[in-house]
Amino acid sequence: MRALELQRSERVALCAVIAIALSLRFFRLAHQSLWVDEILSYKAFVSVSGVPYWKKFLYDVHGPLYSLVMHFWSAVSKSDFWLRTPSAVAGTLAVCALFRWFVEIGRRDLAIPAALFMALSPFHIYYSQELRFYAFLSLFAVLALIAFERFRADPTARSGAFLGVAFAFACLSHFSAIFLGAAFFVYLVCSGRLRGAHLRFGALAAAIALVMISPWIYREIWFLRQIHVVDISTLPVEERLRGELTLSRWSYPYALFAFSSGYSLGPGLRELHLVTTATGLFAKHAIAIGATGIVFGGLLVSGIVRSARRGHLGLFLAVILVTVASATVVTAFNIKVFNVRYLMCAFPLYIALVAYGLPSGKRARLLAGAAVCALMLVSDGNYFFNPRYERENVRDAVAVVMKSEEKGDLIIAPAVEQVFAHYYRGPNTIRFVDPSSLGEAGTDAEITRGFAAHTRIWYLRSRNWDKDPDDILLRSLLAHGEIALTWTAPGVGLNLYIKQVP
Repeated sequence: MRALELQRSERVALCAVIAIALSLRFFRLAHQSLWVDEILSYKAFVSVSGVPYWKKFLYDVHGPLYSLVMHFWSAVSKSDFWLRTPSAVAGTLAVCALFRWFVEIGRRDLAIPAALFMALSPFHIYYSQELRFYAFLSLFAVLALIAFERFRADPTARSGAFLGVAFAFACLSHFSAIFLGAAFFVYLVCSGRLRGAHLRFGALAAAIALVMISPWIYREIWFLRQIHVVDISTLPVEERLRGELTLSRWSYPYALFAFSSGYSLGPGLRELHLVTTATGLFAKHAIAIGATGIVFGGLLVSGIVRSARRGHLGLFLAVILVTVASATVVTAFNIKVFNVRYLMCAFPLYIALVAYGLPSGKRARLLAGAAVCALMLVSDGNYFFNPRYERENVRDAVAVVMKSEEKGDLIIAPAVEQVFAHYYRGPNTIRFVDPSSLGEAGTDAEITRGFAAHTRIWYLRSRNWDKDPDDILLRSLLAHGEIALTWTAPGVGLNLYIKQVP
């Protein structure tokens, strides 16, 4: 236990890192509008008339632990800042936990650099400022790593129970943590440890986790049975969950890029939906992609070599490769799209490899660490201040509508209608229109009926690659109405159309 005690200089450094992590996660926490997936999470923990929360809780196969916390947390306030606060706190605690994990594995010399990298990480900050469960997952994933290290070093009933509880909480934060449990199993098998005390108390850990997540196992099976599970290679592109973006050869290098620099250095998330050629994308963002590849790529290779010498590479690779392989299999059967966020359990191990890659020399380590921090800070600055990287600003669009609307207006907001409804407090109707399903003739008929009943139609164009990639709705509105107002913000375009008078 004395080996785990912190010296005064370590405590001071850790406090500084925690202060940085806390500041960055609370800085402009409510500046950006909630977006589509955040509203889905919001609806999971808010009671609806006639539907008791406990029933929604038992059916929540994504993040029941987060939902439970947020159900009571949201009773105080439903402001954007308040609702995102638990994620910011969990993200900060994950930084502390990563520091402790490095101390546990005997690399306290790298504990501060690793914690600093996570504190500054634009990828981690992004999810620490979301009304979603990924910050919780990152926290409990690291706690599970701590528990596994103690279990690996000393397999007892106590360490096995700790591992089972920590792993269960990770799974209840988001069920992609199952990948982490699979990785622990693979590591124990490949390292020859799955016998004796490791086997006995590992079974105890598994039993505890199984009991804790058992209420949701049936729900998860039921959920999966509603999905058309099929090999995506047999499906035409238009029938895949996200078309060509479901899975491609660029998914894996992009995951490394996002782990390194987040979503706010180089191509933004909206820009990626408009990419036509990889060559054009690389040419446009050559400096950002090149700098990230050189700095993080070099440290990653070095980290693999150095962690192998210390005997830690096996666990690192087990978690990373099993997580990536599992996410790929899930995508290959059209259950989910391949998304970097589903690799959250692997993220702490990626940070670990980058930290391991730091040179031994004091000056060289300082320069390499400064390069990592510089790239992260540039990306952080873009995330906080560059509109090109902001989430879709539906909140301000709603404010414009409420300021200028008239009673009897019709509002159409494909893909973001739930976000619009969350903020909207006016008297008018929000109609769901899906041009991708209706087609050109069906959409035109819908707009004709709209103008027959309403003189004015508001159209919020956002995330059009999802519901209206060919802008069918835009053409139909222009054919039947005249633009009276135009307003734009990050990720959204708002038009007011007035019915044409014959």
